[in-house]
Amino acid sequence: MRFEAISREEAIEKAVEELKLSKDGLTVKEISKPEKRIMGLKKIPGIYEILPKEKEERKKTDDVNGTVEVRNGQVLVTGPKGKGVEATLFIHEDQLIFNVNGEPVTGNRTLSAQDVIEVSFEHLPPEVHFQVELSESMLEAYVEIRRKSGKKYRLKDLEKTSRGALQIEFDPLPPEAIHPEEVFTALANCGVLPEFILEDAVKKACESKESGKILVARGKAPVESRRTDIDYCSEIFVKEITRGLEPVVMKGTKLAEKNGEAVEGIPGVDVKGAEIKVQKVKDEELKAAEGAFLDGNAVYAERDGRPYLKKGEIGVVPLLTVVGDLDKDTEDIDFDGDVVVKGNVQDHMVIRATGNISIIGSVYHSELYAEQNIEVQGKVIGGILRAGDENAVFQTLLPIVEKVILVIEAMFTGLQLTEGRTVQDIMDSISKGKEETEALFQEIEQIEEIFTPHQLQVVEEIEKKFAYVFKEIRLLHKEGFIELNTVYERLLSMVEMMKEELLDARLIKLYYAQNATLKSSGDVEITGDGSYQSSIVAGNEIRFTKFASVVKGGTLLAGRFIKAGIVGTPSEIQTFLKVLDREGDITGRFYKGTTLMRKDELKDYAAILK
Repeated sequence: MRFEAISREEAIEKAVEELKLSKDGLTVKEISKPEKRIMGLKKIPGIYEILPKEKEERKKTDDVNGTVEVRNGQVLVTGPKGKGVEATLFIHEDQLIFNVNGEPVTGNRTLSAQDVIEVSFEHLPPEVHFQVELSESMLEAYVEIRRKSGKKYRLKDLEKTSRGALQIEFDPLPPEAIHPEEVFTALANCGVLPEFILEDAVKKACESKESGKILVARGKAPVESRRTDIDYCSEIFVKEITRGLEPVVMKGTKLAEKNGEAVEGIPGVDVKGAEIKVQKVKDEELKAAEGAFLDGNAVYAERDGRPYLKKGEIGVVPLLTVVGDLDKDTEDIDFDGDVVVKGNVQDHMVIRATGNISIIGSVYHSELYAEQNIEVQGKVIGGILRAGDENAVFQTLLPIVEKVILVIEAMFTGLQLTEGRTVQDIMDSISKGKEETEALFQEIEQIEEIFTPHQLQVVEEIEKKFAYVFKEIRLLHKEGFIELNTVYERLLSMVEMMKEELLDARLIKLYYAQNATLKSSGDVEITGDGSYQSSIVAGNEIRFTKFASVVKGGTLLAGRFIKAGIVGTPSEIQTFLKVLDREGDITGRFYKGTTLMRKDELKDYAAILK
């Protein structure tokens, strides 16, 4: 009998009154629990099934549920008795196919003893794959084998139950063995020569039961060439300008020593039989430049100063030190070496040095020219600083000249009257070369603003040579071809010279610039408050290392990068920044009134709000 009540106790009280039995003579089963709704204001009674105990015992005896069990792969079903219910089975295994009376079944299924049950499986077959891989150097060949065991499924035993779930288990199926002949054939198909195959390694790889990558062929490794063994003193490679405030090395210091001659290596053979070349080497002789001398297999300093290595020669740059300020009482300086001023450089002074220039103080309305680097620990007010032989344009010019050389080489190829080519094909090749060369000279014109007069003269001269070359070649005059080869060789020399100069990049480093002109063939680095109405040119990069630095007015021109802090002012002072490389960039925070250009294109920016 079922009773509705707000609690279990209330339901029992109702049953005692209705059935006229004691509480001990009752069995209670909760059908649904009481609930509270609408914030606990409304109570929904629960439902309880309460029966006399003797009737419950009789029900258990008369009513028996059906059962299902799995034994030795067979699904066995027993039907229910009395009011018992049929057995239920849960089927959900991807590899299991479970049919009842000819129909596939998944999920929950009620089963009767009369059902015809069929069970089958989607077994996973074993897999084995292999492939041959050659190393990048072609010196080794590998076989990579991937083995994967299969699975043969079966039903897992299930104890007799009225509600159960089918589970499966499996026996592993080992992959088939690889026959060594299969690997030998695959290696041959890849071009690997039999004499380089490691037969024992192949057999071992085939017999292994594991996956892996195994070396199965090895060519003859080359014996690498050995360059000339020269030990240099570490001071040669010191780049910090401030290290030059005092002599870096003293007279008599060993600067370099030759320990062994260059030895050319022995070529090898790759697994396909091709020769593996070794690098050609040429023995280098120790050479002493000015300020150093050669004694046996070593170079020594002939004077105090800063050692250097350039074009294979080792020398020592002398050091000139000015203690205190440099002014009209001490005269201008023109020195073959490094110059250090332990004070300020006062108005209208000139310093020229073939080495570095280091100023401990500030520079006022003076001119500093260094073939190497310049460092001013203070500020620069007015005047000119130039570092690096006026080669600021090389960073940007070099890739353009290299493209011109490629155009000429393509023309040389196009001028050959090979089989299938006509005179018209040759003329078309000349026209194409002319168009490409003219386009490259237009690129050069866009960076002429940082050329020196001499550099501009050289470029104009070469451009005229090209005009003459194309005119003569179109007329099929021999002189045009001769002149083209002459220009080609000249450009090759220019590229070699520019690359050598760029290996030793120049640097101008200072704290602050005001109304100054700075020009470096490498970088310009400003470490302090920034710059005001200054002209700054760098072949590679201009960088302001202080985040809060400010560029107020002026012009900044760099080959590749400008990394600034704040640029411009709230009053929109006109400030111009440009990089010559189309792949370069300008970074910073910009006020209105700032103009940014990448090569010949304006660059957009989000202005700082006032």
